[in-house]
Amino acid sequence: MVLLPPDSPRRRDRSREEAARKQRARFARDVGDEHGQAWAHQTPRPRRSKFTLFVASIFVAFAVLGALPLVLHDGDSQLIRPNCESPAVAAGPARIEPGTNFAWQAAGPPQGPYVLALDAATVTGPAGGPVTPDTGRVLSAPITLTGCRSAQTLAAGPDNKGTHEVALFRRSGTGWARVAVALLDVS
Repeated sequence: MVLLPPDSPRRRDRSREEAARKQRARFARDVGDEHGQAWAHQTPRPRRSKFTLFVASIFVAFAVLGALPLVLHDGDSQLIRPNCESPAVAAGPARIEPGTNFAWQAAGPPQGPYVLALDAATVTGPAGGPVTPDTGRVLSAPITLTGCRSAQTLAAGPDNKGTHEVALFRRSGTGWARVAVALLDVS
Protein backbone atom coordinates (compact mmCIF):
# COMPACT_ATOMS: atom_id res chain seq x y z
CA MET A 1 0.00 0.00 0.00
CA VAL A 2 1.33 3.40 -0.92
CA LEU A 3 0.62 6.29 1.39
CA LEU A 4 0.20 9.52 -0.48
CA PRO A 5 -0.09 12.95 1.06
CA PRO A 6 -3.59 14.42 0.96
CA ASP A 7 -4.51 16.63 -1.95
CA SER A 8 -3.94 20.28 -1.36
CA PRO A 9 -4.63 23.34 -3.48
CA ARG A 10 -0.90 23.82 -3.98
CA ARG A 11 -0.39 20.34 -5.49
CA ARG A 12 -2.86 19.84 -8.28
CA ASP A 13 -2.62 17.04 -10.80
CA ARG A 14 -4.57 18.20 -13.88
CA SER A 15 -4.69 14.78 -15.52
CA ARG A 16 -6.00 13.20 -12.33
CA GLU A 17 -8.69 15.87 -12.00
CA GLU A 18 -9.75 15.33 -15.63
CA ALA A 19 -9.94 11.55 -15.14
CA ALA A 20 -12.10 12.00 -12.04
CA ARG A 21 -14.41 14.42 -13.90
CA LYS A 22 -14.84 11.96 -16.78
CA GLN A 23 -15.56 9.12 -14.36
CA ARG A 24 -18.26 11.20 -12.61
CA ALA A 25 -19.83 12.02 -16.01
CA ARG A 26 -19.84 8.34 -17.13
CA PHE A 27 -21.33 7.17 -13.84
CA ALA A 28 -24.05 9.83 -13.94
CA ARG A 29 -24.88 8.89 -17.56
CA ASP A 30 -25.01 5.14 -16.72
CA VAL A 31 -27.44 5.55 -13.84
CA GLY A 32 -29.53 8.19 -15.60
CA ASP A 33 -28.76 10.93 -13.13
CA GLU A 34 -29.40 14.20 -14.94
CA HIS A 35 -28.50 16.27 -11.89
CA GLY A 36 -25.23 14.36 -11.54
CA GLN A 37 -24.50 14.84 -15.25
CA ALA A 38 -24.88 18.58 -14.82
CA TRP A 39 -22.54 18.66 -11.84
CA ALA A 40 -20.03 16.26 -13.40
CA HIS A 41 -18.83 18.92 -15.79
CA GLN A 42 -18.15 21.46 -13.06
CA THR A 43 -14.95 21.52 -11.08
CA PRO A 44 -15.38 20.35 -7.51
CA ARG A 45 -15.70 23.04 -4.88
CA PRO A 46 -12.75 23.45 -2.57
CA ARG A 47 -13.26 21.98 0.88
CA ARG A 48 -13.74 24.25 3.81
CA SER A 49 -11.00 24.43 6.35
CA LYS A 50 -11.33 22.12 9.36
CA PHE A 51 -9.92 24.89 11.54
CA THR A 52 -13.22 26.29 12.76
CA LEU A 53 -14.13 28.68 15.51
CA PHE A 54 -14.84 25.70 17.78
CA VAL A 55 -11.36 24.24 17.21
CA ALA A 56 -9.81 27.67 17.78
CA SER A 57 -11.66 28.07 21.09
CA ILE A 58 -10.49 24.64 22.27
CA PHE A 59 -6.92 25.55 21.36
CA VAL A 60 -7.13 28.83 23.30
CA ALA A 61 -8.67 27.05 26.30
CA PHE A 62 -5.83 24.50 26.29
CA ALA A 63 -3.22 27.23 26.06
CA VAL A 64 -4.73 29.22 28.93
CA LEU A 65 -5.66 26.35 31.25
CA GLY A 66 -2.94 23.83 30.45
CA ALA A 67 0.13 25.15 28.74
CA LEU A 68 0.61 28.54 30.38
CA PRO A 69 0.62 27.24 33.98
CA LEU A 70 3.23 24.66 32.97
CA VAL A 71 5.42 27.25 31.28
CA LEU A 72 5.06 29.89 33.99
CA HIS A 73 5.54 27.48 36.93
CA ASP A 74 8.68 28.44 38.77
CA GLY A 75 9.46 24.93 40.04
CA ASP A 76 12.74 23.27 39.18
CA SER A 77 11.66 19.63 39.63
CA GLN A 78 13.23 19.47 43.08
CA LEU A 79 11.56 18.47 46.34
CA ILE A 80 12.35 21.69 48.16
CA ARG A 81 13.36 25.24 47.23
CA PRO A 82 16.63 26.75 48.39
CA ASN A 83 16.14 28.47 51.75
CA CYS A 84 19.07 30.24 53.37
CA GLU A 85 17.00 31.42 56.35
CA SER A 86 15.76 28.29 58.10
CA PRO A 87 16.57 24.57 57.77
CA ALA A 88 13.99 22.30 56.14
CA VAL A 89 13.80 18.76 54.79
CA ALA A 90 11.46 17.13 52.28
CA ALA A 91 10.87 13.48 51.38
CA GLY A 92 8.97 12.21 48.42
CA PRO A 93 6.76 10.57 47.54
CA ALA A 94 4.83 11.04 50.78
CA ARG A 95 3.56 7.42 50.69
CA ILE A 96 5.68 4.43 49.64
CA GLU A 97 5.53 0.63 49.78
CA PRO A 98 7.71 -1.17 52.35
CA GLY A 99 11.30 -1.56 51.14
CA THR A 100 11.00 0.79 48.16
CA ASN A 101 13.16 3.83 47.53
CA PHE A 102 12.25 7.41 48.35
CA ALA A 103 13.97 10.72 47.64
CA TRP A 104 15.05 13.30 50.19
CA GLN A 105 16.42 16.80 49.97
CA ALA A 106 17.49 19.31 52.61
CA ALA A 107 17.65 23.11 52.56
CA GLY A 108 19.02 25.65 55.00
CA PRO A 109 21.84 28.07 55.75
CA PRO A 110 25.20 27.02 54.29
CA GLN A 111 26.80 26.98 57.78
CA GLY A 112 26.68 23.33 58.75
CA PRO A 113 27.43 20.50 58.70
CA TYR A 114 24.10 18.66 58.46
CA VAL A 115 23.17 14.98 58.89
CA LEU A 116 19.98 13.28 57.77
CA ALA A 117 18.60 10.31 59.69
CA LEU A 118 15.56 8.06 59.45
CA ASP A 119 13.57 7.43 62.68
CA ALA A 120 16.24 8.95 64.93
CA ALA A 121 15.52 11.29 67.85
CA THR A 122 19.21 12.14 68.37
CA VAL A 123 22.55 11.52 66.73
CA THR A 124 26.05 11.59 68.18
CA GLY A 125 29.49 11.83 66.70
CA PRO A 126 32.13 14.30 65.56
CA ALA A 127 31.40 17.00 62.97
CA GLY A 128 33.41 15.16 60.31
CA GLY A 129 31.67 11.83 60.96
CA PRO A 130 30.96 9.03 61.47
CA VAL A 131 27.61 9.84 63.09
CA THR A 132 25.60 7.29 65.06
CA PRO A 133 21.81 7.54 65.61
CA ASP A 134 20.12 6.45 68.84
CA THR A 135 17.54 4.48 66.81
CA GLY A 136 16.91 4.14 63.09
CA ARG A 137 19.67 4.80 60.61
CA VAL A 138 21.71 7.63 59.13
CA LEU A 139 20.83 8.52 55.53
CA SER A 140 23.82 10.79 54.85
CA ALA A 141 27.26 11.48 56.18
CA PRO A 142 27.81 15.07 57.35
CA ILE A 143 27.07 17.37 54.40
CA THR A 144 27.17 21.08 53.69
CA LEU A 145 24.34 22.82 51.88
CA THR A 146 26.03 24.53 48.96
CA GLY A 147 23.61 27.07 47.49
CA CYS A 148 21.35 26.61 50.52
CA ARG A 149 20.12 23.21 49.26
CA SER A 150 21.47 19.67 49.01
CA ALA A 151 21.25 17.45 45.99
CA GLN A 152 18.15 15.31 45.67
CA THR A 153 19.18 11.83 46.84
CA LEU A 154 17.55 8.39 46.77
CA ALA A 155 17.51 6.20 49.86
CA ALA A 156 16.08 2.78 50.68
CA GLY A 157 12.80 3.06 52.53
CA PRO A 158 11.90 1.30 55.77
CA ASP A 159 10.72 -2.31 55.65
CA ASN A 160 8.04 -1.91 58.31
CA LYS A 161 4.70 -0.14 57.78
CA GLY A 162 3.74 3.04 59.60
CA THR A 163 4.70 6.70 59.74
CA HIS A 164 8.43 7.35 59.79
CA GLU A 165 10.41 10.53 60.39
CA VAL A 166 13.16 11.83 58.14
CA ALA A 167 15.03 14.21 60.45
CA LEU A 168 17.63 16.84 59.63
CA PHE A 169 20.31 17.47 62.28
CA ARG A 170 22.66 20.47 62.36
CA ARG A 171 25.95 20.66 64.21
CA SER A 172 25.72 23.32 66.92
CA GLY A 173 28.47 23.79 69.48
CA THR A 174 29.29 20.40 70.94
CA GLY A 175 26.44 18.28 69.56
CA TRP A 176 23.83 17.76 66.91
CA ALA A 177 20.50 19.59 67.11
CA ARG A 178 17.36 18.36 65.37
CA VAL A 179 16.24 21.26 63.16
CA ALA A 180 13.67 19.85 60.70
CA VAL A 181 11.49 16.78 60.18
CA ALA A 182 9.58 15.33 57.22
CA LEU A 183 7.06 12.50 57.56
CA LEU A 184 7.14 9.42 55.37
CA ASP A 185 4.14 7.08 55.27
CA VAL A 186 4.94 3.43 54.53
CA SER A 187 1.87 1.35 53.74
